[in-house]
Amino acid sequence: MATREQAGWRSVSWQAHQNSNSEMPENTMAAVTYAWELGGIPELDIRQTADGTIVGLHDATPGRTTDAPEADKDKEISTLTFEQLQVWDAGIRFGEPFRGERIPALAHILAVLAEHPERELYLDYKQVDLGALAGLIRRYGVGSQIIFAHNDYNNCCTVKELLPDVRTMLWVSGRVPEAAMRKFEEMAEADFASLDIIQLHLVNAEEDQAEAGWNYRLPRPFLASALQRLQEKGRELEVLPFYFDDASLFDLLDLGIRRFAVDEPKVFVESLQRYF
Repeated sequence: MATREQAGWRSVSWQAHQNSNSEMPENTMAAVTYAWELGGIPELDIRQTADGTIVGLHDATPGRTTDAPEADKDKEISTLTFEQLQVWDAGIRFGEPFRGERIPALAHILAVLAEHPERELYLDYKQVDLGALAGLIRRYGVGSQIIFAHNDYNNCCTVKELLPDVRTMLWVSGRVPEAAMRKFEEMAEADFASLDIIQLHLVNAEEDQAEAGWNYRLPRPFLASALQRLQEKGRELEVLPFYFDDASLFDLLDLGIRRFAVDEPKVFVESLQRYF
């Protein structure tokens, strides 16, 4: 029989959010493998090159995350071939141990995913042809292992139509709480059709606006209600706390939230272990 700790641990799903990831060079095979080995679900931001290769990269240009030279660092990825991207190192700026990491092709990551049916992968839409993406996912037979994420509801609907076995997640910014709550209500009015998960971003409240014992702009009662309403419809709530410590994470777990996105996977796992 599973212990309370084991049962609790298995009940929590978490995404290794890629941009601003502070533990690994973002959108690299090293980061993807790291998240899997920690027991989480890696995220890959996806873009498409001039020759149609879907790759993992957050920004529209390579300058921030690779050693692309001055002449190339501001060129749009969509104007470059995959072969051109492979010249640049996507790990060295993060640290010497990651020298040699390259901007990965999604096909390579899906091939690894297909060998491990217990693993999952988030794909965060940046700039790709959705038909081409659907074809690639079908080729590797990993639809049920994919969670497609975007803030445009129409794109989530398109992906669900193309690939019914892919889970879709609409992410909602929490910088303006009223706007986030309105967006949630819009999705509720649509009966959360074509969605499997809604992700709410938890942005820290200003110091003079923070409630006692609550750090985030979105109110605690709203999160509790959103969780209940999604569960009643067979959907899930995911939260992305841009900052957390034990106290704030434990508050979210006490609310019953069991799906997270985090920028610091190892820190999150250690905090989770202290909770359970």
